[in-house]
Amino acid sequence: MIDIILKDMWSPIAFILVLVLTALVAYMFYSLGNPAYKRTKHKGEPFISGNAPPKDVRLIHVGGDNVFWGFTHALRKYLDPLVKGHTGILNDYVYWMVITMALVLIYVYILI
Repeated sequence: MIDIILKDMWSPIAFILVLVLTALVAYMFYSLGNPAYKRTKHKGEPFISGNAPPKDVRLIHVGGDNVFWGFTHALRKYLDPLVKGHTGILNDYVYWMVITMALVLIYVYILI
């Protein structure tokens, strides 16, 4: 029986068994939860040390540019050409990925 299930690399029977076992484990974790839990109107709101969030969220917003300023400033000679190279066109990224993979394979082929 095991020989039939694990005969090839892709086995639909093994996939279904893993899927069923995963679902059973997930249901077991779900059933361990507190059944008396009640959803409140505050569910999903941010917790700010027990204080109510302000009406205007911009008062507490911290931009990511300020957080990484030192990192980006120190590496600007390296990062500026990378930022200019981003076109946002998926074909360009696939093109660079194929060229990089070809160079890596050529390099590996030469070493072996």
